[in-house]
Amino acid sequence: MWVILFLILLVIFILYQVLKYKYGYWERKKVPHIKPVPLLGNYGDYILLKTFIGDVVSKICAKFPNEPYIGAFYGTEPALIVQDPELLKLILAKDFYYFHGREVTQYTDREPLTKNIFFTHGDSWKVIRQNMTPLYTTAKMKNMFHLIEKCSRVFESLLEEECIASDSIEVNCLMCRFTMDCIGSCAFGVETNGMQKGHELNPYVIMGSQIFARSTLRGIKNISRAIWPYIFYKLGLQIYPESITHFYVDLMRKIFKQRDFKPSPRHDFVDFLLNLYKDKYITGEGIMTIKTGETQKVTMKVDYDLLAGQCISFLGAGYETSATTLAMTLFELAKNEELQTKVIKEVDEYLDKHNDILDYSIVTDLPFLEACIDESLRLYPPLTNLTREVMESYTFPSGLTVDKGLRVHIPVYHIHRNPNYYPNPEKYDPERFLPEEKKNITPYTYLPFGEGQRFCVGLRFAKMQMLAGLVTIFKSYKISLADGMPETLEFDPRVLIHVPKGGVNVKFIPRKDGRNYNKLS
Repeated sequence: MWVILFLILLVIFILYQVLKYKYGYWERKKVPHIKPVPLLGNYGDYILLKTFIGDVVSKICAKFPNEPYIGAFYGTEPALIVQDPELLKLILAKDFYYFHGREVTQYTDREPLTKNIFFTHGDSWKVIRQNMTPLYTTAKMKNMFHLIEKCSRVFESLLEEECIASDSIEVNCLMCRFTMDCIGSCAFGVETNGMQKGHELNPYVIMGSQIFARSTLRGIKNISRAIWPYIFYKLGLQIYPESITHFYVDLMRKIFKQRDFKPSPRHDFVDFLLNLYKDKYITGEGIMTIKTGETQKVTMKVDYDLLAGQCISFLGAGYETSATTLAMTLFELAKNEELQTKVIKEVDEYLDKHNDILDYSIVTDLPFLEACIDESLRLYPPLTNLTREVMESYTFPSGLTVDKGLRVHIPVYHIHRNPNYYPNPEKYDPERFLPEEKKNITPYTYLPFGEGQRFCVGLRFAKMQMLAGLVTIFKSYKISLADGMPETLEFDPRVLIHVPKGGVNVKFIPRKDGRNYNKLS
C-alpha cells in the first residue's frame, strides 16, 4: 500500500515539475503573458466548452491592447498570439516558409480525411495546392455558373414551398440545403437533392452535417487532438468517423465508373481527382522552393484516402462555411430595413438589366450585396482563430526567437472587431467594403479567408454561390427576425467554425413586386 501511495505521489510530483517548467516558457522568453491555470492554461472556458474560442482569445488580447504579441498557454502548451498586422505579414506572407503548417502538423497523416489541403503541410500541401489552384480560375468559375443558376431556380421553388408551410424559417439549415446542392453539382457532378422533401434522410446532407458535427463529443475530440495529439491518437481516436471516409471513397469510385475512368467535358473537381487517380502520382514544387527560390520537384502517390481528403476540403470551403455566412448576412439584414432596402434595389436593378436572368455577372454587378457578405465575414469569420506552427526556429525583428513546433494563434475575431482598424466595430456597416472604401482597410486586418500563400483557394466559388443564393431570396422576399429571435447571438464552442447556437430564425415576407427567374440559355 505504501509503495502504491509513493508511486502516486511520485507521479504527481513529476507532473507538477513538468507543468511548472512548461508554464515558465513565456517568462523565460520575456514575453508578456497571463498566469495560466493548471492543465487549462489561458483557454479554460473554451476547453471546458463554455465559450467559443474567438471570444476567449479576444479577452486575452484585450488585456494587452498595445502589445504586438502575447504569450499564452493552450491547455498545457505554449502559444504565441500575434495581433500586430506587420508581424502577421511576416507570418502569413513574407516569411511564410517558417510558419506554413497549421498546428500539430506531424499528425496530419493519422487520418485519411486530414490529408487534405486544409490540414496538411510541407511538400504535401505545396504539391496539392499547386495542382488544385487551376480549378478555381475565373474561367473555370464562369464555365460552371450554369450549374449554380440551375440550383438557384430549384432554391426559388424551395422558398415558395417553405413559405407556404411557415413564414418563419431556420436559415442556417435552409442555406445548407442550397450550398450542398451547389457543391454536389459543381464539384462532383451529382444531383444531391438536398432541396427536395425528405432532406433529413438525404445521405449527402447527413454526411455533410457529420463533417461539422455539433456535439459535445466532437468538441472534446477537436480540443484533445489540438492540445494533446500524441495521447489522442495513441488512444485510437479520430476526429472524423470512418463512415465519412467510406462514403466519399465509395462516391469517388461510383463517379469514376460512371465516367468510364475518363475525364469529362465538365472539367470539374471530379475530373481533377480522376486525372490524379489515373496518373497514380501527383507532381509539383516542394516546400523548400519557397525558402531557397530553387525549383525542387516532388512526387506524391495518389490513393483513394488522399482523394477523399480533398473532397472534405472542397466541402469545407463551400458547404457549411458558406451556409453559415449566408445565415449571418440574413440575420443582420433582417435587423436593418434600410440596408435591406438598398439590397433589394440593387437586386432589382441587376435583374432589370439582365432580363430576370441570373448569370456570372453577379460577381461584378452587385457591389453592395457583396459588401454585405464581406461585412458579415468581418463580424462572423468562419475561423475566429487561425493557427500556425513554427516549422523552423525563427527570430522576429524584436529579437524574440520562437522554437520549432511552437503554436502561433492569429486572433481573427479580435482583429476584426478592433476599433483601431474598424471604427464602431460592433456595428454592421457594409459600406466599409464598397470599392471606394475597401482600399482604406489596413492590410492583414481582414482575414476571413486567411491571407498569403494559404489564402482560401475556394474564395471565388464561395462568393459566387453566396451571391446567387441572396439574389434568389431578395428578388421575391423581404425578411425580418422571427418572433422571439434575439438580436444578439451566442456561438457554439463545440464546433471548429463560427456557428450560432440554436440557429437563426427569420420571417420571409413575399414581395408584391417579386419576380421569377428566366432560364439561362
